[in-house]
Amino acid sequence: MTDVREILGRVRDERESALLDYNWQYDRVKLAIQELIYDPFDVDVPKPPDPVCRAIDVAHTRIQRFHRATRPKAVTETDPENQLYLSERWIPLSRVGVYAPNGGYPLVSSLLMTAIPAQEAGVTDLVVAISPRGDSRHHPVWNYALRQLGVHQVLAAGGAQAIAALAFGLDGLKPVDLIAGPGNAYVAAAKQALFREGRVGIDLLAGPSEVLIIADGTVNPDYIAYDLIAQAEHAGDASAVLMSWDDTVLQAVRQRIQELLEGCEDRAIGSIRFERVADPASALDKLNQAAPEHAGLMGPAAEALASQVRTAGALFVGPMASQALGDYVAGPSHVLPTGGTARFLSGLSTRTFMRRMSVIEARGSLTEDLIDAGAVLAEQEGLKFHQGALIARKAKP
Repeated sequence: MTDVREILGRVRDERESALLDYNWQYDRVKLAIQELIYDPFDVDVPKPPDPVCRAIDVAHTRIQRFHRATRPKAVTETDPENQLYLSERWIPLSRVGVYAPNGGYPLVSSLLMTAIPAQEAGVTDLVVAISPRGDSRHHPVWNYALRQLGVHQVLAAGGAQAIAALAFGLDGLKPVDLIAGPGNAYVAAAKQALFREGRVGIDLLAGPSEVLIIADGTVNPDYIAYDLIAQAEHAGDASAVLMSWDDTVLQAVRQRIQELLEGCEDRAIGSIRFERVADPASALDKLNQAAPEHAGLMGPAAEALASQVRTAGALFVGPMASQALGDYVAGPSHVLPTGGTARFLSGLSTRTFMRRMSVIEARGSLTEDLIDAGAVLAEQEGLKFHQGALIARKAKP
């Protein structure tokens, strides 16, 4: 995308002045240079209404608890015969940038679902980028969430220009090691371009939201209809699919969706499709081929497939397991792979913000069998100094 490359280049070369220009061009907000970076604790903002505070607190607690419990642990294996100590360490990244979308509404859930796993991974240096649209600096909901997270550095910029600033740095804002968080196509393109340059790590290249639900005829059609529309309402390019071998549920959900969408013609709703399959096994095969961002199984016959689902960003089992529950308060992060990439990618977790490093520690002599095996393999590959490095260890230290 030519526009994205131009934005990245301008921010790299012109830094703060480019950001100020883009804030006006894209968000119609004029900021002074000293307002680009701020500490939420220094801003005098009233608290949101109590129900909003409680909701953020509930989500924060549950997300934190899940990611704390699933943080990877070091593994150690001992080989006494060779006095080898083999381990795998998980090391938190030093500095992470979180992109928090701020379009028509403050998407606080994405901030929580991205920042909390980073913090639970052990990242202590966190900066959040939020578009200044709607005066986000003084927005009670943004401010409350940022304070609850303990974030002390916020960049008042959005879009590709914010991604560039996080990667290149500004005066008073050090470059980050990794950028995480969902955004629009320009944000995704900027992340991808900077990753390819080796400039910064990224979490996922999130595309349009998607859900694939498999249901039998026992499920309340309202549950299915709402879940399909809930994903389709993200954007006009979102995708929602219902699969079933039961004509009754397909027809009932189709009818219910028509009723729910009456009067919503002014909203951008993505595609909602209905697909009849021969049986549960056929539905499972199609799901595993599609590798959707969200997969839902509703009703006993569908739920029986759960252990065989191999490719989905997140799996929701049972009529009460709405994707909206996962989007806000269940616990696992809602930042998930899209566009079929769940075949080889996982959703955001503490592992996203950690490096895995293996450690090989030798505390004494090695057995000749072990040295000889390595030396033979080195000889087969024509690497004589590899071979020599091993054979030299046959002598006593």
